[in-house]
Amino acid sequence: MKFTKEVVEMIKIFMINNVSNNPNTLTSITCSHFQITKPTVYKYLNELLEDKIIERLGSNRSPNYQLVETVYKWKYENNHLEEDILWSKDVAPLFKDIKSNVREICQYGFTEMVNNVIDHSESDTLTIQLAVDYLDIEIQVSDSGIGIFEKIKTDLGLEHSKQSILELAKGKFTSDPENHSGEGIFFTSRVFDSFFIFSHQLSFVGFGNKDGYLFDERNDLPGTTVFMEIKKDSATSLKEIFDEYADPDKDPSFHKTRIPVELMQHEGESLISRSQAKRLISRFDRFTEVILDFKGVTQIGQAFADEIFRVFTNKHPDVHLVTINTSADVSNMIKRVQSTK
Repeated sequence: MKFTKEVVEMIKIFMINNVSNNPNTLTSITCSHFQITKPTVYKYLNELLEDKIIERLGSNRSPNYQLVETVYKWKYENNHLEEDILWSKDVAPLFKDIKSNVREICQYGFTEMVNNVIDHSESDTLTIQLAVDYLDIEIQVSDSGIGIFEKIKTDLGLEHSKQSILELAKGKFTSDPENHSGEGIFFTSRVFDSFFIFSHQLSFVGFGNKDGYLFDERNDLPGTTVFMEIKKDSATSLKEIFDEYADPDKDPSFHKTRIPVELMQHEGESLISRSQAKRLISRFDRFTEVILDFKGVTQIGQAFADEIFRVFTNKHPDVHLVTINTSADVSNMIKRVQSTK
């Protein structure tokens, strides 16, 4: 049976999209999905092999398939580096055929994360890795410095490094306010499809414009490594993400943030005290709207709720607090303290 160009393209795209999750069974699942014979699948698979989109590993009898990945690596001495020069000289020439919105996102994330290493990491070296296949772009920025979570802990006088990720989630945090806005990580974590920070025994994971989460690693990794991934056909626009957290009717700058309250629950800790609430609301007055996401939080104490929803709101009437994903117990406690205003 002879297929049209459109059908052939569908078969090839199916194999490209499914090869990573099915390296050993790619031919069989393609046969099953399109109800076609193995010789037909092999015909189009061989074309993908010849075009160097997919590669075959292992023996002919038991082959494994994967997307062809091209990896570039650079290592620099952290001495008078300029992030825009590194981008334009080494990386930008590799992005000529990438969609403009994706290229803009990659440039933004690259320059923001590299600048963090240059200005804040106290690292002697900077290592960058770029990996590209038919579907995805992965950028990795690493240093051997103090570590991002440890630095935030020190700068803010926090008790635990885990508390640092909450400050990153809020946005507008920087140890050098005269030269930095504190927006880089906040927006970079939202414009890429996947965003990871690894530093010492902690990792932060985010997926697109969603709240991330923190978890412990077994290995004590030196310095900081930031990993960013985006699909080549991503429709995400840097401007759209900026606009989502801005107020076009007033000040078009970064005015809104979204906080995953669950990050306060270190090792199952209950949210009951005013001190916990004060750590949560720290720097809220820099925003005009704060969305508090209570997903994963089943209940809160009276003092915790009172400090946020009565004391803070009375002191800062211009800051609009919005709650989402609240359980019945959380909602009732918030209503209880608000009724005593």
